[in-house]
Amino acid sequence: MRAGLFAVLVLAGGVAEAAQRPAGARSEPGGDLAVYLVTFGPGPLTWERFGHNAIWIRDTLTGTGTAYDFGRFDFRQERFYLRFAQGHMDYWMGQADGVALMEAYLRLGRSVRLQELALPAAQRIGLQRALDAAYARNRGLYRYDYYLDNCSTRVRDALDAATGGALRAQLDTAWTGATYRDHTRRSLDNNLFVYGLVDAALGPFVDRALTRWEEAFLPELLRTHLAGVTVTDAAGAPVPLVRTEVTLSEVERHPVASAPRTWPLVAITLAGVLLAALLLGLAQAGAGRPLVRNAFYLVAGGWALAAGLAGALIGWLWGFSDHLAAHQNVNVLHFNLLSLALVAVLPGAARGRRPRMRAALWLAALLVAGSLIGALLVWGGLKQEGGEIAGFALPAHAAVLVGLLVLRATTPSPSGGPPPPR
Repeated sequence: MRAGLFAVLVLAGGVAEAAQRPAGARSEPGGDLAVYLVTFGPGPLTWERFGHNAIWIRDTLTGTGTAYDFGRFDFRQERFYLRFAQGHMDYWMGQADGVALMEAYLRLGRSVRLQELALPAAQRIGLQRALDAAYARNRGLYRYDYYLDNCSTRVRDALDAATGGALRAQLDTAWTGATYRDHTRRSLDNNLFVYGLVDAALGPFVDRALTRWEEAFLPELLRTHLAGVTVTDAAGAPVPLVRTEVTLSEVERHPVASAPRTWPLVAITLAGVLLAALLLGLAQAGAGRPLVRNAFYLVAGGWALAAGLAGALIGWLWGFSDHLAAHQNVNVLHFNLLSLALVAVLPGAARGRRPRMRAALWLAALLVAGSLIGALLVWGGLKQEGGEIAGFALPAHAAVLVGLLVLRATTPSPSGGPPPPR
């Protein structure tokens, strides 16, 4: 495979540039280097769905070269999950043989694309020295952010610094119309559960329109936008930054849609409607049928428990973590700790205890009111996107309230007397 990669590089021009140099000619510092942006396509795992990239700097005389990438992590890190919950994710750089890194991704069945960058020799050597210096500082350890400081933004920023700010000057002026949420949704729609969980956890920060510079948080979009950037060559003339582009492997095994699709939004909303229909059906059929009535309370309690735990997570991410993308999340109106209080009183309500039934009705009514406000904020475009989350939660909360009202009228008291008056 190494021989095949080397042949591709000759075609791409990295080796040809050195071969064209007159025999015995001395190269200026950095003149023997070829710089590539390497873009790896998405994989099957959640954190692989956004792709990956690296900067490969290769000596065209010796054939050796180092690939630098960012955003490396290890689940076995000390306190990894606690630090993740706090938003204190310390990730680091990688420094590896470039060919070996590409071979590893090819073996995994991932797409691999190379762009040779037309940097002047001084910028190539400057980029190499900057990356080596960054790695020397504790392997480039840094505080990771999924949108603002990830694997691709670090590569983008390194190339921007090497070109004297040319990337940002050209990419940060054009709006794309897409948002962080759009790109998150289209990347995760292969797993509806993860899609819904992540979408519910994200606040309004991810709903603003992005420039091409910001959109480059995704490796594939950095690759795309880089093709339109120009730089000044050694002679002072403007030239395209991307000299050549080569695809080593194009794999469609783990496709990501080019735009957010509608079906996950419909599926999540439909799931909420079906849950509401189940609750209402059990409540209507529960009169005089204790097993069916208990089934209602079991389903309602399960829903309330899930909503309460989701609310605890959303509240934690907003109030106690550094996950900026999760702050000011209106979905706390759909999922909050009141649901856990409802879980606590539902068993007593199921046994016909009137104080517990009254408490359950009040809590259910508050949950409906909060969810309705959240739905109006979202559907009215006043706060953030997430109509499918409102479409899931509001019908379920409303069905619990209506079901409790129906069962209050048909459930006998613990003493065996008639149901409480309406």
